[in-house]
Amino acid sequence: MNQAAQNRAVTDDNLWWQTLADGPLLLALFNADDRLLRANAAYRQAWGLADGATPGWTEMIEAAGLAGVGPVEAPVRRSRLTQRGYEQAWRDGRRLWWVEQRTPDGGLALTGVDISALARPRPMSGQLLSAREGRELLQTLLADPRAWPLSVAALAPGADAVELLARIRGEDGCMRLEDGRLLVMLPSTGPAQAAAMGTRLGAVALIEAVWGESAAELLLRA
Repeated sequence: MNQAAQNRAVTDDNLWWQTLADGPLLLALFNADDRLLRANAAYRQAWGLADGATPGWTEMIEAAGLAGVGPVEAPVRRSRLTQRGYEQAWRDGRRLWWVEQRTPDGGLALTGVDISALARPRPMSGQLLSAREGRELLQTLLADPRAWPLSVAALAPGADAVELLARIRGEDGCMRLEDGRLLVMLPSTGPAQAAAMGTRLGAVALIEAVWGESAAELLLRA
Protein backbone atom coordinates (compact mmCIF):
# COMPACT_ATOMS: atom_id res chain seq x y z
CA MET A 1 0.00 0.00 0.00
CA ASN A 2 1.50 3.37 -1.06
CA GLN A 3 1.55 6.43 1.21
CA ALA A 4 -1.49 8.03 -0.45
CA ALA A 5 -3.54 4.86 0.06
CA GLN A 6 -2.40 4.63 3.68
CA ASN A 7 -3.43 8.24 4.28
CA ARG A 8 -6.85 7.57 2.76
CA ALA A 9 -7.28 4.49 4.97
CA VAL A 10 -6.40 6.48 8.10
CA THR A 11 -8.77 9.28 7.08
CA ASP A 12 -11.60 6.83 6.37
CA ASP A 13 -11.04 5.14 9.75
CA ASN A 14 -11.12 8.49 11.57
CA LEU A 15 -14.28 9.55 9.78
CA TRP A 16 -15.94 6.22 10.62
CA TRP A 17 -14.96 6.52 14.28
CA GLN A 18 -16.03 10.15 14.59
CA THR A 19 -19.40 9.33 13.04
CA LEU A 20 -20.13 6.55 15.55
CA ALA A 21 -18.22 7.81 18.61
CA ASP A 22 -21.22 9.55 20.18
CA GLY A 23 -23.90 7.15 18.92
CA PRO A 24 -25.83 4.41 20.75
CA LEU A 25 -23.55 1.56 19.61
CA LEU A 26 -20.91 0.36 22.07
CA LEU A 27 -17.57 0.31 20.24
CA ALA A 28 -14.14 -0.82 21.42
CA LEU A 29 -10.83 -1.97 19.99
CA PHE A 30 -8.36 -4.19 21.88
CA ASN A 31 -4.81 -5.12 20.89
CA ALA A 32 -3.46 -8.66 20.56
CA ASP A 33 -2.74 -8.73 24.33
CA ASP A 34 -6.39 -7.86 25.06
CA ARG A 35 -5.60 -4.35 26.27
CA LEU A 36 -8.10 -1.63 25.40
CA LEU A 37 -6.80 0.74 22.73
CA ARG A 38 -9.85 2.92 22.10
CA ALA A 39 -13.54 2.97 22.98
CA ASN A 40 -16.44 5.33 22.47
CA ALA A 41 -18.43 7.05 25.22
CA ALA A 42 -21.22 4.43 25.27
CA TYR A 43 -18.74 1.59 25.84
CA ARG A 44 -16.82 3.46 28.55
CA GLN A 45 -20.03 4.36 30.37
CA ALA A 46 -21.23 0.74 30.30
CA TRP A 47 -17.98 -0.48 31.87
CA GLY A 48 -17.46 2.50 34.18
CA LEU A 49 -14.21 3.49 32.43
CA ALA A 50 -12.70 6.95 32.66
CA ASP A 51 -11.86 8.83 29.49
CA GLY A 52 -8.47 7.74 28.21
CA ALA A 53 -8.27 4.63 30.42
CA THR A 54 -6.71 1.62 28.65
CA PRO A 55 -7.06 -1.36 31.02
CA GLY A 56 -6.44 -5.00 30.19
CA TRP A 57 -9.48 -7.26 29.74
CA THR A 58 -9.07 -9.09 33.08
CA GLU A 59 -8.45 -5.82 34.92
CA MET A 60 -11.56 -4.32 33.33
CA ILE A 61 -13.78 -7.23 34.40
CA GLU A 62 -12.52 -7.12 38.00
CA ALA A 63 -12.99 -3.34 38.26
CA ALA A 64 -16.51 -3.53 36.82
CA GLY A 65 -17.49 -6.23 39.31
CA LEU A 66 -16.27 -4.13 42.24
CA ALA A 67 -18.12 -1.08 40.91
CA GLY A 68 -21.36 -3.01 40.34
CA VAL A 69 -21.46 -2.33 36.60
CA GLY A 70 -20.91 -4.42 33.48
CA PRO A 71 -22.34 -7.85 32.66
CA VAL A 72 -24.26 -9.89 35.24
CA GLU A 73 -21.99 -12.90 34.71
CA ALA A 74 -18.25 -12.47 34.20
CA PRO A 75 -17.44 -13.17 30.54
CA VAL A 76 -15.43 -16.27 29.75
CA ARG A 77 -11.90 -16.06 28.38
CA ARG A 78 -11.95 -14.15 25.12
CA SER A 79 -12.54 -16.24 22.02
CA ARG A 80 -9.90 -16.65 19.34
CA LEU A 81 -12.55 -17.20 16.67
CA THR A 82 -12.40 -14.84 13.69
CA GLN A 83 -15.92 -13.64 14.45
CA ARG A 84 -18.67 -14.49 16.92
CA GLY A 85 -21.89 -13.00 18.28
CA TYR A 86 -23.56 -13.47 21.66
CA GLU A 87 -26.11 -11.94 24.04
CA GLN A 88 -25.33 -10.67 27.54
CA ALA A 89 -27.48 -9.53 30.46
CA TRP A 90 -26.09 -6.41 32.17
CA ARG A 91 -26.43 -5.23 35.74
CA ASP A 92 -28.24 -2.07 34.65
CA GLY A 93 -31.08 -4.21 33.26
CA ARG A 94 -30.12 -4.09 29.60
CA ARG A 95 -29.68 -7.00 27.21
CA LEU A 96 -26.79 -6.36 24.83
CA TRP A 97 -25.89 -8.19 21.64
CA TRP A 98 -22.15 -8.28 20.93
CA VAL A 99 -20.23 -8.98 17.75
CA GLU A 100 -16.49 -9.69 18.15
CA GLN A 101 -14.13 -9.65 15.19
CA ARG A 102 -10.44 -10.48 15.21
CA THR A 103 -8.29 -7.91 13.43
CA PRO A 104 -5.41 -8.89 11.11
CA ASP A 105 -2.84 -8.06 13.82
CA GLY A 106 -4.55 -10.31 16.38
CA GLY A 107 -6.52 -7.56 18.10
CA LEU A 108 -10.25 -7.57 18.74
CA ALA A 109 -12.97 -5.17 17.58
CA LEU A 110 -16.24 -5.19 19.55
CA THR A 111 -19.62 -3.77 18.62
CA GLY A 112 -22.52 -3.87 21.08
CA VAL A 113 -26.16 -2.95 20.59
CA ASP A 114 -29.01 -2.70 23.10
CA ILE A 115 -31.65 -5.32 22.22
CA SER A 116 -33.77 -4.79 25.33
CA ALA A 117 -36.78 -3.67 23.30
CA LEU A 118 -36.95 -6.80 21.16
CA ALA A 119 -40.04 -8.95 21.66
CA ARG A 120 -39.81 -11.22 24.69
CA PRO A 121 -42.32 -12.82 27.08
CA ARG A 122 -44.06 -10.32 29.34
CA PRO A 123 -44.90 -11.24 32.95
CA MET A 124 -48.53 -12.00 33.68
CA SER A 125 -50.41 -10.39 36.51
CA GLY A 126 -49.77 -12.30 39.71
CA GLN A 127 -46.02 -12.78 39.17
CA LEU A 128 -43.56 -11.09 41.53
CA LEU A 129 -40.22 -10.53 39.81
CA SER A 130 -36.85 -10.60 41.47
CA ALA A 131 -34.69 -7.47 41.41
CA ARG A 132 -32.74 -8.79 38.42
CA GLU A 133 -35.83 -9.86 36.46
CA GLY A 134 -37.51 -6.58 37.27
CA ARG A 135 -34.56 -4.52 36.02
CA GLU A 136 -34.59 -6.48 32.77
CA LEU A 137 -38.31 -5.86 32.27
CA LEU A 138 -37.98 -2.19 33.18
CA GLN A 139 -35.15 -1.76 30.66
CA THR A 140 -37.31 -3.47 28.03
CA LEU A 141 -40.13 -1.02 28.69
CA LEU A 142 -37.80 1.99 28.69
CA ALA A 143 -36.46 1.01 25.27
CA ASP A 144 -39.90 0.30 23.77
CA PRO A 145 -41.77 3.38 22.44
CA ARG A 146 -45.03 1.42 22.70
CA ALA A 147 -44.72 1.43 26.51
CA TRP A 148 -44.70 5.22 26.77
CA PRO A 149 -45.70 7.24 28.70
CA LEU A 150 -44.19 5.14 31.48
CA SER A 151 -44.19 5.56 35.26
CA VAL A 152 -43.23 3.44 38.25
CA ALA A 153 -44.90 3.36 41.66
CA ALA A 154 -42.92 2.46 44.77
CA LEU A 155 -44.58 0.92 47.84
CA ALA A 156 -43.23 0.66 51.36
CA PRO A 157 -41.28 -2.50 52.35
CA GLY A 158 -44.19 -3.68 54.49
CA ALA A 159 -46.68 -3.70 51.61
CA ASP A 160 -48.49 -6.98 51.02
CA ALA A 161 -47.17 -8.42 47.75
CA VAL A 162 -50.03 -10.90 47.32
CA GLU A 163 -52.66 -8.19 47.72
CA LEU A 164 -50.78 -5.85 45.39
CA LEU A 165 -50.42 -8.46 42.64
CA ALA A 166 -54.16 -9.04 42.72
CA ARG A 167 -54.85 -5.34 42.12
CA ILE A 168 -52.47 -4.44 39.29
CA ARG A 169 -53.27 -4.75 35.60
CA GLY A 170 -52.15 -7.62 33.41
CA GLU A 171 -49.73 -5.38 31.50
CA ASP A 172 -48.10 -4.04 34.67
CA GLY A 173 -44.92 -5.54 36.11
CA CYS A 174 -44.09 -5.87 39.79
CA MET A 175 -40.63 -6.37 41.28
CA ARG A 176 -39.08 -6.41 44.72
CA LEU A 177 -36.14 -4.06 45.18
CA GLU A 178 -33.04 -4.96 47.17
CA ASP A 179 -34.24 -2.76 50.06
CA GLY A 180 -37.52 -4.71 50.34
CA ARG A 181 -39.78 -2.15 48.67
CA LEU A 182 -42.18 -3.20 45.94
CA LEU A 183 -42.07 -1.42 42.60
CA VAL A 184 -44.91 -1.47 40.07
CA MET A 185 -44.17 -0.61 36.42
CA LEU A 186 -47.03 1.18 34.69
CA PRO A 187 -46.57 1.11 30.90
CA SER A 188 -48.70 3.17 28.51
CA THR A 189 -49.98 5.20 31.46
CA GLY A 190 -50.11 9.00 31.42
CA PRO A 191 -49.22 11.09 34.51
CA ALA A 192 -52.81 11.66 35.62
CA GLN A 193 -53.76 8.00 35.29
CA ALA A 194 -50.50 6.94 36.97
CA ALA A 195 -51.20 9.29 39.90
CA ALA A 196 -54.69 7.82 40.34
CA MET A 197 -53.32 4.26 40.21
CA GLY A 198 -50.55 5.15 42.64
CA THR A 199 -53.10 6.43 45.14
CA ARG A 200 -55.24 3.30 44.71
CA LEU A 201 -52.22 1.02 45.22
CA GLY A 202 -50.96 2.95 48.25
CA ALA A 203 -47.72 4.06 46.62
CA VAL A 204 -45.31 6.18 48.67
CA ALA A 205 -43.57 7.51 45.55
CA LEU A 206 -44.45 7.89 41.89
CA ILE A 207 -41.68 8.42 39.32
CA GLU A 208 -42.22 9.37 35.70
CA ALA A 209 -39.66 7.82 33.33
CA VAL A 210 -37.45 10.06 31.20
CA TRP A 211 -36.78 8.99 27.63
CA GLY A 212 -33.19 7.84 27.19
CA GLU A 213 -32.46 6.88 30.79
CA SER A 214 -31.55 3.34 31.78
CA ALA A 215 -33.32 1.13 34.30
CA ALA A 216 -30.46 1.68 36.74
CA GLU A 217 -30.80 5.47 36.45
CA LEU A 218 -34.56 5.38 36.96
CA LEU A 219 -34.27 3.13 40.01
CA LEU A 220 -31.86 5.61 41.60
CA ARG A 221 -34.74 8.10 41.55
CA ALA A 222 -37.28 5.64 42.94
